[in-house]
Amino acid sequence: MNTYENIQSKNLFFITGRGRSGTWLLQSILDTHPDICVTPEALFIIHLYEKYANTKKWTTQRKTAFVSDLFTEKKLTDWWQSTPDLIHNLLEKYPPESQFSELCKAVYYEYAQRNDKQNTILLGDKNPEYSLYIRRLAQLYPKSKFIHLVRDPRANVLSYQNVDFDVSNTAALAHRWKKYNEQVLDGQQEMPDRILVIHYEDLLTDTQETLKQICAFLGVDFMPQLLEFYKHSKNIFDWNKKITEPIDPKKADAWMAKVQPEDEACIFKIAGKTAARFGYHSVLVPKLTVKNRLGIFFSMLIFCLEKFLFKLPLKWRAAILHIYRHRTKVL
Repeated sequence: MNTYENIQSKNLFFITGRGRSGTWLLQSILDTHPDICVTPEALFIIHLYEKYANTKKWTTQRKTAFVSDLFTEKKLTDWWQSTPDLIHNLLEKYPPESQFSELCKAVYYEYAQRNDKQNTILLGDKNPEYSLYIRRLAQLYPKSKFIHLVRDPRANVLSYQNVDFDVSNTAALAHRWKKYNEQVLDGQQEMPDRILVIHYEDLLTDTQETLKQICAFLGVDFMPQLLEFYKHSKNIFDWNKKITEPIDPKKADAWMAKVQPEDEACIFKIAGKTAARFGYHSVLVPKLTVKNRLGIFFSMLIFCLEKFLFKLPLKWRAAILHIYRHRTKVL
């Protein structure tokens, strides 16, 4: 089997979920499995989709342009430690009639190869933003599967209010939690066998059984070494450094002593119906203030801009992402 055939024989899966819901944790855990390689997040599939998805003939010039545009996603350099030459050398082996999805899969393989995981069965991608593009990804990769992490909206809102890379308004965060998770519920109705929903709380409090469920879904054996993932964690930042520690079940409900009643009421007024579909409930009477309503409007605006961003010319989008990540210190 040549390199091209080897890469195409591997299946892809995606870890999705609203940010601050344990996606980094699950990425770190599954990446310790000998049959799985999970990359850090990078938006290159959706980033390049509009420009390259319908390419019919991959000439040398087209491949060169693809690689050049690929590396406008700075995370490939800073987090993946990849280079244009490494990707270009790999794509030279691809026939002109290759598909966009095949070239993107090669990018995942290149990362696996450098991390001594070229013989793994599965290539995984952890990316909260891909929660909004499950249908598109499912069409690009008909055999792919999705593991979606969901967290109690109260805990998720509080978690976001402790970081600098999203809004801090309670209503806006509740609305964003709702929109991300609604996308997955809609996708699950269409593809029930391809989307597995995992509660973050279960991952913390019943770790081994939850991981066995995930491994069975992916078609690999559960390995006890998954529970020692923290000894091998990569891409550690101030906002995800908990992946260097053993799982603490007490953190699953640590938020309960911190959430304010008025915030909880606001969250469940906005996201209560969606939360209930995941088993999250509140006894408080839902209500909104004028400030909350402005927060919802702000969130709706952000959500529309978030979707519109991937309609912009690639260079504009890359520049906007670079400015945003620099200011929020994500990169």
